[in-house]
Amino acid sequence: MSKKPESLEKGDWIVHAYYGIGQIVSIETKVIGKKKTKYYKAKTSNSTFFIPVDNPINDRIRPLSSLYKLNKARKILQDKPEEFPDNHNERRKLISEFSSDRSMDTSAQIIRDLMYRKHQQGLNDFEQKTLETTEKLFVTEWAIIKDISEDEARERFEKIVQQEFE
Repeated sequence: MSKKPESLEKGDWIVHAYYGIGQIVSIETKVIGKKKTKYYKAKTSNSTFFIPVDNPINDRIRPLSSLYKLNKARKILQDKPEEFPDNHNERRKLISEFSSDRSMDTSAQIIRDLMYRKHQQGLNDFEQKTLETTEKLFVTEWAIIKDISEDEARERFEKIVQQEFE
């Protein structure tokens, strides 16, 4: 499952920085102008996007995480949270920088630290939306990696994060 974007195949799962988790459904040739180009066609739950086969967008796309990375991320969720800066502009910049990564490790850190802040001081709209989006992506990826339902992955996720605030 840990293939590089250059070696994607039909059926492979990927994580896109903007579209979220998708699956390669086909390889298609498109003619733009007079040039023929091959693309991976990827579908998410609510969108379809294309990735050039010979020039995949490496900074926006990554393969689905491995079981090892999932377990590492679960441990990060249980680590002591780090506090965000008091200044909301600094927080927003930091959160945006971390969010662009979309790795499971970084997602676990964002979730852990935003949940801590939520319990301590509350979140602004940007922080709340980031938390919800990151949790959804994390749980969906967990479900695919473990081949379980999203509901079951959500239950396991909730069990871990609830222990931190008891």
